[in-house]
Amino acid sequence: MKMTSEAEFFRCAQSDVGSSPAADSGILIVDKPEGLTSFAVVARVKKSLKLKKVGHCGTLDPFATGVLVLCINQATRIADQLSLQDKLYRFTLHFGVQTDTLDRTGQVVQTYDGPAVDESDLAAAAHGFVGIQRQQVPRYAAVKVQGRRLYELARKGVEVPLPERDITIHRLRVIRYHWPEAIMEARCSKGTYIRQLAADIGHRLGCGAHVNALRRLASGSFDICQAISMEELKSIAKDNRWREKLISMSEALDHLPAMVIKDRQILQGLDNGHLDPAWVAEKRGQFARSAGPVRLLTGAAPQLLALWWPGSSEDAHSKRHLRVFT
Repeated sequence: MKMTSEAEFFRCAQSDVGSSPAADSGILIVDKPEGLTSFAVVARVKKSLKLKKVGHCGTLDPFATGVLVLCINQATRIADQLSLQDKLYRFTLHFGVQTDTLDRTGQVVQTYDGPAVDESDLAAAAHGFVGIQRQQVPRYAAVKVQGRRLYELARKGVEVPLPERDITIHRLRVIRYHWPEAIMEARCSKGTYIRQLAADIGHRLGCGAHVNALRRLASGSFDICQAISMEELKSIAKDNRWREKLISMSEALDHLPAMVIKDRQILQGLDNGHLDPAWVAEKRGQFARSAGPVRLLTGAAPQLLALWWPGSSEDAHSKRHLRVFT
């Protein structure tokens, strides 16, 4: 049976130094191409668009493609809120071959010459990974151990205990299967390593596996259909049409509760970096169930003024419970 090509299957169904940081602040969704590191994409976007600050919310391996959430200028200050969100990946498992990096860029360390895995066994194994679990960080990862990146230690042949972290696999399903490859889709929590998940699936099935292709389809509410290619970005950079692609900070954080501020005294206080204690005491009860921050907005087209943590026990003038954007 002839499988649809990965390039075709992975297709979507369906970022100036002289400019104002406030006006040019927001979120840009880029479709990261294969062969570039996430840092390289950030550097290219920053140079091409002549931006002061650019950061990303969640690294993609060089061989991986898809949604890379870029925070432009002041939006770098909300990266922590966006990095926490779930991710959606589509990936190809190649069974019967294990590599040291757990993906196709690595060296083969073990092969399997047994019978093909039955599709029902694959589906059962996938179902077994759904839920909260501890996942080992791969040897070739950017996580630091003893002050060094794991991949640096791995390349030098230095063996260290690999850290583990709690992750959640919300959904894991087989899209298509034809031995020795399966296309799968996973919705998972921040910090999940798909390469490790693939290796764990292969181990459970007794045949081993590595990731042959990996594409991030979504990060939080940001979808691949919103993403702009590096080629398109380059073509619209000269006349500043890239600004049309910016998602406002308020919209990017629309998963957070919000309050529109109209009181001039409160607005003046925010300009000075604080909230009136009496106002805080009055409004705090409205967000008693909110563990995270609340968006403080103003204007007909809501503009993000600040993030406020009403659950904080800090003094109302403390900057630890208030993050103001000017």
